[in-house]
Amino acid sequence: MAKNGFRRLYDELPERSQEIGAPKADFVRMVARETKKRPATVRAWLYGVQKPDALTLSVIARITGKPAEELF
Repeated sequence: MAKNGFRRLYDELPERSQEIGAPKADFVRMVARETKKRPATVRAWLYGVQKPDALTLSVIARITGKPAEELF
């Protein structure tokens, strides 16, 4: 199964380290906060289990700077 653009963005984040903390966990929390969804929902989008609705997708596009059609 091909990864969606949202997952590719997540995968490009650096791994956890003492210097920078946990960028991937921070990303999930930030997207959850901005979309007013639970972190578990964001992870479901990342793993391709669910897709966000159109309004939520527009918020994700705004915060990532990527066109919606490239994300999902």
